[in-house]
Amino acid sequence: MFLLKFALLNLTRNKRRSAITVLAVGIGLAALIFLWAFMDGSHEEQRENVTRLFTGHVQIHAAGFAKKMSAELVIPNRPEVLEKIKSNPRVVSLAPRSKCEALIGTTAQSKGIVLTGIDLDAEPLVTDIKKQVKEGEFLSGGEGKEILIGHVLAEKLEVGLGDKVVLMTQAMDGTLAGFAYRVKGVIHSGALPLDEYSAFISLASSQELLGIDSDIHEIAVRLRSRAEIEGFKKDMQTVLPSDSYEMLAWNEIVPEVDQWASYSNAIIQTMLIAVMAVIAVGVMNTILMSIFERTKEIGVMMALGTGPRQVVSMIFFETLVLEFIGIILGIGLAYLLVFHFQRVGILMTGFEDAFAESFMSPVVHPHLAFHRVLTSVKTLVLITSFISLYPAWRAAKMEPVKAIYHS
Repeated sequence: MFLLKFALLNLTRNKRRSAITVLAVGIGLAALIFLWAFMDGSHEEQRENVTRLFTGHVQIHAAGFAKKMSAELVIPNRPEVLEKIKSNPRVVSLAPRSKCEALIGTTAQSKGIVLTGIDLDAEPLVTDIKKQVKEGEFLSGGEGKEILIGHVLAEKLEVGLGDKVVLMTQAMDGTLAGFAYRVKGVIHSGALPLDEYSAFISLASSQELLGIDSDIHEIAVRLRSRAEIEGFKKDMQTVLPSDSYEMLAWNEIVPEVDQWASYSNAIIQTMLIAVMAVIAVGVMNTILMSIFERTKEIGVMMALGTGPRQVVSMIFFETLVLEFIGIILGIGLAYLLVFHFQRVGILMTGFEDAFAESFMSPVVHPHLAFHRVLTSVKTLVLITSFISLYPAWRAAKMEPVKAIYHS
């Protein structure tokens, strides 16, 4: 307790310098915590965008379908499989689909896409495709052949609402199948895979196109949360043997989202160490200046019997006090910033095109995890405490007589 009081007394001798150091610690820590929150928020929104826009949490296919996407690879025992999935308590909803690679075109130009046949009632319970139709209307399921396409694809094909496009693909029997479809709606999802490379027709229409009767290629499943994915896959292992079925979690379908998150976290960790080292050097300079101004005083203390260990402890406590005040300031400032921007969001103007390729939202809402705060604080304390040993060691090595007569 005596050393703590003494450390506080020494730091208040030059209040301006101590205040600047505390501010440097606090602002640096707050900036890093906020950066963690910003990146975690953007990654969380990326994951939600992927699952909400088109993947669901889990997709189930016949074995090998994800790589080959062949029309004949329909899901075996479809009615039984659907019932067993529905009965799982982790499942909120599911949507049967057909899927194939197709060529979409007009008389002027064509483009390769992924064509998905969707159940018009079940699909909106699993994904937000219906909500992304910003021009025209969602598929009606009537007798007419209707199609939804992304706005980027529509621009490249130079088609609009009501225009006809032709779809061509390989049917289940290996023959070339094709029909003309009228553009019913245009999708504006903000995700390039949907806006440029995808088209949607009704499940019945796709089954007719591919000649697969009432069979399906894919079951998209929405669970109570992403945390349920591994548990669901374990539940279904005995029901869906791997030699006949494949179960893919959303991050196995779109692995680049998690890869980008890992890459971003590695960058922030590097920045964390670099910024903390700079803060630690600033704290060390403050302590060194304090020791320089008190050289005679320290010399007198040592002459009166204060040992090197006590001198080191005194200097170390001064460092800890600066750290502690700065950490409290930094955490408080970080939480204020995060709570504010969680409510209003951060609009990333000018980055919309780049974000569209990676499923990121143009408006980011930071998400602060406690373990990020703990990691930042631990790193700061470890680095500054280690660097503070140098001025403490210098003070402890002073010769009392020389220190007393130091000018």
